[in-house]
This record gives sequence, structure tokens and C-alpha cells, in this order.
Amino acid sequence: MNRIILTKTVKNNNTYTVYALMDENGNYKDFQLLPEKDTIINNIYAARVNKILPGINAAFVTIAQNKSCYLSLNDAKNPVYTNKKSKKEGLCEGDEILVQVIKDALKTKDPVVTTKLSIFGSNVILTNFDTQIGVSSKLDKERAALLRKAVLLSCADHEKEGYGIIVRTNAKNVEDKAVSQDAYSVAQKYNQIIKKAPHQALYSCVYHGMSDYLLLMKTIDFATVEWIKTDCDDIYDSLLTEYGIYDHAPEKIMRYDDSAISLSTLYGIRGLIDNLTSRRVWLDCGGNIIIEQLETLTFIDVNSAKNISSGSNSILKTNMEAAKEIARQLRLRNISGMIIIDFINMKSEASKDTLIEALKRYIKDDNTVCTFVDITKLGLVELTRKKVHKSLKQILEKTLDE
Repeated sequence: MNRIILTKTVKNNNTYTVYALMDENGNYKDFQLLPEKDTIINNIYAARVNKILPGINAAFVTIAQNKSCYLSLNDAKNPVYTNKKSKKEGLCEGDEILVQVIKDALKTKDPVVTTKLSIFGSNVILTNFDTQIGVSSKLDKERAALLRKAVLLSCADHEKEGYGIIVRTNAKNVEDKAVSQDAYSVAQKYNQIIKKAPHQALYSCVYHGMSDYLLLMKTIDFATVEWIKTDCDDIYDSLLTEYGIYDHAPEKIMRYDDSAISLSTLYGIRGLIDNLTSRRVWLDCGGNIIIEQLETLTFIDVNSAKNISSGSNSILKTNMEAAKEIARQLRLRNISGMIIIDFINMKSEASKDTLIEALKRYIKDDNTVCTFVDITKLGLVELTRKKVHKSLKQILEKTLDE
């Protein structure tokens, strides 16, 4: 069962919302620091096409004065126009269209937008680039058929109105009626957006995306959640609003209120943040790992340090413990891209095989795609990890610079 903590903390004079996902034994499976400021991710804007660059198959659009965004032309096949300025067919410079933000600005890079619109519900996602009624492949065929039928009851005109519905995995244990109502709700939101599109003022935000912590929670099947604890009134209220349709939601969503000890202190949040921002991480065996996180590459060095035993079994033990901790650090720090690991050298091929198989098992538990690539001639282990969220380091550096 999953346990979730939602609280707030201060780091480098900036306030963050903390999202921490644990298993029933208190081991952290996911950890996110979410900056306490308005995010534009998933917001939909009435934007203007400023420049089209066929050479790079992209366009640049503005969603506000002096707020430029990158739009791939692959994501601009059938835009919703708020004002078709050009008489030419297709997307043209000067046209005003609806775009949705899918990536925040990162350093010198503009935010990324798409004309493929998505509206998020509690159990479903509406899309305007596919008119199918789809159900998560993780659900069995019988349950999927019932959920598809439930959605069709409330969205019979989905093809005519130009949208599709995807039922998420977390609908597995939700009543069909609640899923049907959820689908109807997102369809109504979408239809209102489309209906009002021709009358929208340039740069207006026509849809506000969910809070970051709610989007993270959408990846979790609510039936697998044992409890959610928060000490923030606004978060508590939004959780009850969002998950009120679920059975036992009031019992699972807990308002923590203990003046003797804070929620962050109770679950060691500050200590965890210190651990995840430290260059050196100590292992129980006395060894340590050094994490050097660069912009496109992360280098991790495993050292025996205080573990002075030099026997082959001792080295294997240190490497095995390091492999488990490295997988944890990659996950909780949200490190992505190329990762190079320099384990302590071992002569035994059997020991090397044991280590690599263990490392593969540990990274397999990662919800984000993490892939073992190869071992170089110098004995360095290469991994890659898909970028889904900004790394903890990037988040802290960004707010520190602002």
C-alpha cells in the first residue's frame, strides 16, 4: 500500500510543496519539491503565431506580452483557431490559436506548447487529437468493457464533438457511475472552451491545469493508497474536492494537526532533502557514493571509504549496497539523461555479473524508464533515465537564481 505526505517546507529562503510517496514500510518511492508559485503547465492560452520556421519544423508563439513559446509543427496539425488572421490554409504567422503548455521554460529554453489539447479529470483524460474511447491496458478486458460503456453513456457524441476519452488505471476500483460523471465533466469543460474560442481575447488563459501535486497523484491508483497526510488547509480541501467520489476518501485523507511535532519532522523531510542534495552519500557498510550531477551527464563514484576491509566479499557487499542506493538516489533526485557509474573494481567475473543483475533489478522498480546500456572497456557502467520532471538540483538552482 502507498502512503503520501503533502506538506510545505523552506529551502534557500524559498517555500516548496513537498510530495513524498512511501511504501507501507516507510521507504520513499518518489519525492518532489514543487516551487510555491503559479505554474503554467497544462494551462491553455489564446496565443499568437509569431514566427514559423520550416527549416526546424517549428513555430514560435506568444501566450503573453514578451512570453514566447516553442511549438513543434508536428504538434500543430489541427489547431483550434481563436482568430484566423491569414486567408491561407493551414497555420500561418499572425494566426491566433489555442495552445497548451506541456513543458516549463528551462534556463534559456522557452516553454513548450502543443495544439493537442488535454483536459484532466480524476479518472479520465480528454484529448482532442484522438476521438477513440480508450481504457488503460493495465485493466482486464471485462473491467475495460464496463468502463468504456460507462463513458459512452455520458459522451455519446464524442466523435461528432471531436474529442476522445482515455480511462486511467486508477479507475479500476471506482464505481462506473463516478467514471461516467468524470467523463461528462471534462467533456463539458472542453465543449465550453471550444464554444468560447472564437470570442477569446488574445493571451487569455482559458483553462488552468491542476496543481502539480494533484497531477503527481493521478499516477497512483487511489485504491492502493493507505493514507494521505497533510498539514495544509488548502491542500486538504483540494484533496477532498478531487477525491470525494472515491469510497473511503474521507478516512484516507487526513488533516495532520499536532503542535508538538510538525509533519516534516515526524517523517524526516528536512533530513531527506539534505541527503538528496548532498554530493556525498554514506552507505551503512561504511562506504560512500559521490554524485556529480552536470547538465547532460551524471557521474557517480563508489568508494570503500571507512569500510577498510579489502576482501573480495567486502568489495562486492559495498558495490551491492551502492547499487541499491544509486537506484534510490536517481529516483528521488529525479536525475535523467546519461549516468556513468564507477563501481569499486572487482576481479571476479561472477561478482561482476551478480552486481549488474542486482543493479538491473533495482532500476526496474523505477516508475520512470531507466535503462542499463553497457559496461565500457574501462569498467564504467552506463545507464540512461528518461526525463519526466526537472531534477531536484534544477528546481533548487532555478529558485535560487530568481
